[in-house]
Order: sequence, then C-alpha cells, then structure tokens
Amino acid sequence: MNTLFKKLSFALITSALITNTVYAEPSLDNPSNVNQSNIESIQINIEKLDSSIETVMKKIDDNNKQILDTENGINDTEKELKNVENNLDKEKGLFGNRVRSMYINGLEGYLNVLFESKNMDELLSNSDKVRRVITLDNNIIDKYKSKKDEISDKKDYLVNKSKTLASLREDNEKELALLNKNKEDQKLLLLQAAGYGSSDDPAAIADALKYIANIKTNYSTGNTSLTADNLIAYASTFLGTPYVWGGTSPAPGFDCSGFTQYVYNHFGVHIGRTTYDQITDGTEVPIGNLKPGDLIFFGTKIDPHHVGIYIGFGAYMHAPHTGDFIKISPLNRSDYLTARRVM
Repeated sequence: MNTLFKKLSFALITSALITNTVYAEPSLDNPSNVNQSNIESIQINIEKLDSSIETVMKKIDDNNKQILDTENGINDTEKELKNVENNLDKEKGLFGNRVRSMYINGLEGYLNVLFESKNMDELLSNSDKVRRVITLDNNIIDKYKSKKDEISDKKDYLVNKSKTLASLREDNEKELALLNKNKEDQKLLLLQAAGYGSSDDPAAIADALKYIANIKTNYSTGNTSLTADNLIAYASTFLGTPYVWGGTSPAPGFDCSGFTQYVYNHFGVHIGRTTYDQITDGTEVPIGNLKPGDLIFFGTKIDPHHVGIYIGFGAYMHAPHTGDFIKISPLNRSDYLTARRVM
C-alpha cells in the first residue's frame, strides 16, 4: 500500500504542476477506483495537448494553402492586366488608316474631315463618322481605365492579404514551437499512464468485439455502401494503427478526428477536419439514443478535445492519443460531452 501511495502522490503532484489543476486527495480505501480515476485524468491531459497541437497544425496547413492561393491570385491578376492591355491594343488596331490618323492627330484631324466635305450630305456623313469615332474612342479609354483600376485594386488587396497571411503563419509557427516544448511534459504523463496499466476492461468491450467479428465476415474494404455495419467493419480494419499528430491516413497514422474523417470519407460522407469542426456536423443525439456510427465527443463545449465512433454495446472506436493506437474502449469516461449523427 505504501508503494501505491507513493506512486499516486507522485503522479498527482506532477500532473497538477503541468496542468495547474488541483485534484482532491485520493481515497485509498478502493485502489481500483483510484487507479481508474488517475488513468483517465492522465489520458485526458495527454489528449488535450494532442488536440492543441492538431489544431495549430491544421491552422498552419490552412494558412499555407491560403498563401499559395493568394500568390497564384497575384500572378493571375498580373497576367489578366497584360491580356487587357493587349486586347485593347488589338481593338485600336481595327481602325482604318484614316480613322487611326484622326485618332492620333486629335481634334485637328477631326476638323479636317469636316472641312473636306464637298456638300451637305457628305458633311452630315462625315459628322456622323467623327461622332462615332469619338464615342468609340472614349468608350475604349473608359473601358481600359475601368478594367485597369479593377485589376489594380484586386492586386493591392491580394498583396495586403499575402502580408497578413505571412504574419499569421509566423504566429502559428511560434505557437506550435511553444506546444512542442510541452512534449516533454507529455512524455512524463505517458510514463505515468504506463505505470498504472490499461484502463480498458476487456469484459466491457467483449460484446462489441463479437459484433465486429460477425459483421467483418462478409465485408469487403472496397464496399462503399453506407450502413452502420459497413462503417464499423471498415473502421475496424484500422485497429492497431498508431496515433500520429495531424495524421489523416493509415500511413503513417491518424489523430482522433483524422481517423473519423477518413472513415466517413470512404462512404462519401464529408465531415470537418478537427473536433471543433466535426462537433457541428450532422445532428445532435442524446446519449440514450446512440446508434452504431454516431460520432461521440469528449471534453467541454469550448474545448471538445477528442472524438470517436460509437460501436454499440457501450463501446467506441478511436485513435486515443500520442503513444497509443486505434482501439476499442468502453464508453465510461467522465468527460463525455455529446454525440452527432452524420449518416
């Protein structure tokens, strides 16, 4: 009992220092309850750090895409401006030699056309020609100025946006660097969790395992027909895949929301990338009405830091956290938040 007390004291003190969370003094009357409580607390802290890193990595990825799009936009506007200038030059080239001469010589050229008229009919005809030339001239100049101003404004906007995005990228990278420093804290938490062993009770997920074994018998991974059985069967093919920060594919691995997104995408259902996105997808489901395939979330409304796929039989499948792998766990966590139905 003294050894257990020392281990618990060390874990709780360390965790409190890392997370600034004050825990109540554990009761040693029921060691199994203490063990379960502390494993869950440590795992939640690990998930929170994972979630923070995943969120920043997503912001950096989105930011890089926006920067690339903006740079492409700037290049496109420069090409567009060049094309407009070329097109206007071609329009001007359509004038005949005499009309072009009038255009170049200005008012004097226009007046000469009128003075050269031999009679009233020719004067009226030449006057109409001059009017049309002047109108066309003004329209072309106005069109050029308007288009040029429009493209110039667009380019200025994109240049300013590019500067803003570059500044945002710098801020995101600083935030990620700061979070990466906390990896050492996370390693300590992982060691603590390993010292307590697994919190999963095999008996609590036995029925879920039987269900998966049955539905996988006739399932092919190429099947994209969306049913609860097919969804769970497909998701179960990734059991044992390692957790990876920002992971969105089987190789090298998944983070929690990357796993759920990948599974649903296979069946043509597109959900958000992060837990913050996915918690707004579909419709909310009370815990008493959960069905296989529902997304279940853990954490708080302002920080939904974990997500998994409900299997049924009081169990769910998820990519837990750093140092772990995709597995099935009993739905008995104290930080259960809500569920969303997206199928």
